[in-house]
Amino acid sequence: MTVKAVVGFTLSSGIGRIPHIEKFLDVDALSRNPLQLVKGHCKAVYSWGSKPYSVHSERLAQQFNLPHIRLEDGFICSFGKTVRPRKYSLVVDPVGVYYDATRPSRLENILNGEDIDSALLNDPITVARAKSLIKRIVDGRISKYNYLSVAANQSNSAGQEIPHSDAMALVVDQTMGDQSVRLGGMDQQRFNQMLDCAVREYGESNVIVKVHPDVLAGKKSGYLTEQAAQLGVRVLGDDLSADKLADFNCVFVGTSLLGMEALLHGGTVRCFGQPFYSGWGLTTDETPQPRRKARHNLEALFIAAYLLYPCYVDPVSGSVCELENIIDHIGLQYAQRNRINRRYTCVGITPWKKGYIDRYLQRNDFAHQHWSKRTLLSAANDAIDDSEALLVWGRKSEDSAIESHLENHSVARMEDGFLRSVGLGSNFTAPRSLVIDDLGIYFDATRPSRLEVLLQNYRCNDQQIQRAGQLIETLKEHRISKYISANDEIGGAEFYRDKTVLLVIGQVQGDASLRYGTTDIRTNLDLINAVRQANPAGVIVYKPHPDVVSGNRDDGIANYGKLSSLCDRVETELPIQNVMHLCEEIHTMTSLAGMEALLWGKKVVTYGRPFYAGWGLTSDSCQFERRQRKLTLQELVYISYVEYPAYLDITSGEFTSVENTIAALVEERLQSAGSLTATGLEKYVNIVRNIRKGLTYAA
Repeated sequence: MTVKAVVGFTLSSGIGRIPHIEKFLDVDALSRNPLQLVKGHCKAVYSWGSKPYSVHSERLAQQFNLPHIRLEDGFICSFGKTVRPRKYSLVVDPVGVYYDATRPSRLENILNGEDIDSALLNDPITVARAKSLIKRIVDGRISKYNYLSVAANQSNSAGQEIPHSDAMALVVDQTMGDQSVRLGGMDQQRFNQMLDCAVREYGESNVIVKVHPDVLAGKKSGYLTEQAAQLGVRVLGDDLSADKLADFNCVFVGTSLLGMEALLHGGTVRCFGQPFYSGWGLTTDETPQPRRKARHNLEALFIAAYLLYPCYVDPVSGSVCELENIIDHIGLQYAQRNRINRRYTCVGITPWKKGYIDRYLQRNDFAHQHWSKRTLLSAANDAIDDSEALLVWGRKSEDSAIESHLENHSVARMEDGFLRSVGLGSNFTAPRSLVIDDLGIYFDATRPSRLEVLLQNYRCNDQQIQRAGQLIETLKEHRISKYISANDEIGGAEFYRDKTVLLVIGQVQGDASLRYGTTDIRTNLDLINAVRQANPAGVIVYKPHPDVVSGNRDDGIANYGKLSSLCDRVETELPIQNVMHLCEEIHTMTSLAGMEALLWGKKVVTYGRPFYAGWGLTSDSCQFERRQRKLTLQELVYISYVEYPAYLDITSGEFTSVENTIAALVEERLQSAGSLTATGLEKYVNIVRNIRKGLTYAA
């Protein structure tokens, strides 16, 4: 039996471009083809809010006997100021829309006890949940669009200093053309009355008018700018952190959502219009809405507006989720932006990397700049602002011109994270994780790095240890390594059967981790010789680096035939995660494969000074004077895979978790299996595609 797809119809191209719109609407597809209406497969007709064109959608719905559903942003909607931010929530209202006070909405019906979900307003479990969520929103300074700068989000106020007085009032202006103004009972006269009332009761010196920044910039028009100037009232055009609203004795609003956010922060609100949160006994209302007869506490209003009314969709996974998940996601966005605590001048970043690096460095309050190597080398020392830092990729040799010019300046270094991509970086695949290190870089053992400091000092709690244990099992289950290959099944294992195999990990000749992380043994050939001398009767397998196998890099071994007397097999067929599973011991200079082998409980012998050695988990040939602490595997994994890197979702451009990144890598591996094994012309076509993807990273 064939199940018919559930289809929605819209006249709006904008609605169709909303990522994951089908999840928001619970349909299989959203179409703009009128034939879908004729076929009778449609669930509903959708339009955006109460814009004038929505009347056409309403007529179509009536003609075809379908529900007409209005969409709007939810009250915790997105993060940051971008052209098209990912929507975290949408209101899907078959009755009206919350800001249109001229007619009922589903939100109003819920609060009036006329909706099937109204009983939840007094449900003890839901009330307890609401109290917890309100606290999280207040503590996290979370708002509708979360566009305040990181600095503002850490302080009491954004931008201008707010004067303190025993009695201060905030009057919130709005922009002309806002639908909520017209449909919420406000106009120029009502705004003027609101400001006059505030000045009359508090005095002009104790009143501040909050206008939209675009009004002061001349991009938009407001209602109160001229009147405020005539009355001598101070105008605030900067962003205002929501927690500052509670510092005012009263917040005067027309229909602005700042009134609701003031209520959440314990403020007193006086409404001159009819916003959705007025009329329920929590605000002083100059023009009450007679339809709103019930009286509610703050928790009930929150349950209706933030839990029952909107639909939430995770911007990374695209799955329907709860508000708690969105709050976690917003907290992660702030946490990652907090790491970028200064402006960087990026030096010598290749053009294809620039796009995704800018994504990792994203801030709402300032932009970073890029210099070419030539610009740095020709710049005088005083041309570099001491308040900024230089950011470079990796670490060049000590005698390079660029390294010598970095002296006497604050320098941060960037590198790929430990879960990078499906496919090789040398094939220009964009990374899903990066590290930014303001002390050194993890592969440079000649000096401390931020990772080493974390490993030496960070104390994991029980929840973090449990998360690390689950992460280890997930990495093992899916055989995840830094570069994921097409083959994730155990195959070609005949050679390894009934043998105790020692695996020697090859690395790329001249790799920076060998320059800065090795001492006596510095080449792959030296490593193989050392392992054979220590294990004359052992079964030794040499695994070249995947970049070497692909032909993109060299490992310093000119003739592999010479290895026949030193090792029993050169493994070029099986991917590292497979062959590692078949071996008992892993021998390496500094390769990340040693870290990955620890996850499998393998014995790992190091001949250099990789970041994971010296903590009591590996057998080490070198000394580690700075590393004085013993770590558990769970502590090593949590700090290295969770605390140190940043993970970015390539599609949405939003920071994400290591767990979401693993899920995305697994899915990408399934979809990319053919391209990962391509050779010849097809390989180079794929490289061109990868470069293009890097240049338009999360665009």
